[in-house]
Amino acid sequence: MDTSAEEQPQEVAVRRIGTEGSELAVFEFQGKLRDLMVSSLQQGYLATGNYVSDAKAVSPQGAMSLGVAGAAAGATALSAAFSSTLFMATANPATLMTIGNGVGSAVMGATGIVSQAPFIAVASSLPVVAPIMAIQALNTAVMMQQFKQVDRKLDAIKGTLDRAIARTEATYAGELLAASRIVDDVYAQYAVEGSFSIDMLVRLALAERDTKALASRFQQLVQSRDMVAAADLDEVQQANYDAHSAMLSSFIELRIAYLRVCVDMQENPKSVSASTGRLKATIDDGIEYWQRLQNRSDALKDRIEELEGKRSGLNWAERSLPGGEGVTSEKKLAKYKAAYVETMASEKEITSQFQSLIDSARTTRAELDAPASGGGGASPTLVYWKDELGEHSFVTQKQLVGA
Repeated sequence: MDTSAEEQPQEVAVRRIGTEGSELAVFEFQGKLRDLMVSSLQQGYLATGNYVSDAKAVSPQGAMSLGVAGAAAGATALSAAFSSTLFMATANPATLMTIGNGVGSAVMGATGIVSQAPFIAVASSLPVVAPIMAIQALNTAVMMQQFKQVDRKLDAIKGTLDRAIARTEATYAGELLAASRIVDDVYAQYAVEGSFSIDMLVRLALAERDTKALASRFQQLVQSRDMVAAADLDEVQQANYDAHSAMLSSFIELRIAYLRVCVDMQENPKSVSASTGRLKATIDDGIEYWQRLQNRSDALKDRIEELEGKRSGLNWAERSLPGGEGVTSEKKLAKYKAAYVETMASEKEITSQFQSLIDSARTTRAELDAPASGGGGASPTLVYWKDELGEHSFVTQKQLVGA
């Protein structure tokens, strides 16, 4: 019985580039195999709106460097390669095969890579250029997966803070809650769409502007307030509201910093490194800031212990007679204890979940510095091709090529 062209194994040019920790395996698909794979991706797009269920848009400018690596392998013209070739790159070549450094070819069958052809020598006149932007895009995709650990905990605590602020009438509460909901909407929409529309970019920019202004306001209010001097209950309640607002605004800023990395992957590939650095700095600042806000009652506790120590050293007359220092001290103690209880109650609303967020943020932050693509999860794959409809580029965690 004859075997159709689709079932017959076809050779695929493969290149392994980069250094340890930032390696890529670049696959160059041409001919009927390329047409079949592109057709499958297009069918998925027409059926679901995404080429792959978890596909996230990446700037063609960043992914185009895959074409440079692939085209150099066969010494073909770049323009011809871009129009007739599908390029895929995985961030973890070790999970696929050992292909050494340089140019080789894999043989693709119905079940994946079925064998490997001999390596082909690369002419000295063809420089091996690492696709820096493609490597950066894949490393960023790995880092974004790590961020989801802390992001899930953000959701749990942010709901508590939303309710706490909603119960307080203040001039800026509505603006902060509105910005929070817009960011959440854009975040959820990006998770579904995998790319940013102009509408999403505009809404995110407006929410970012409002959030940064409000965050600065609440941070200044918290930092400038002396909890011991402001021991009046009304002032303590206002201080608690400001602390909750400062926390919520810092959480929104963290989510915006994450979305900014995603936006730059799609729109501004040269800025991905800078936005990634800002995300890491936002986590660092957040961990320190959240701990300070969580321990605002410590100053009141120290003041209470100081007053109790002084009162215990007074004699009976000083402690009991009207106008004595003990009576005045007792009134101060009552005021500070009431303020302490109120502040502790405010902190208790979030402490049970908050410490787990700080711990998760620390773990995530360490992993962001050295994301491991070959650990337990799937390695991301970056895909690029060009057809009559234009350029197409996305990153996915699904394994599209493998042994």
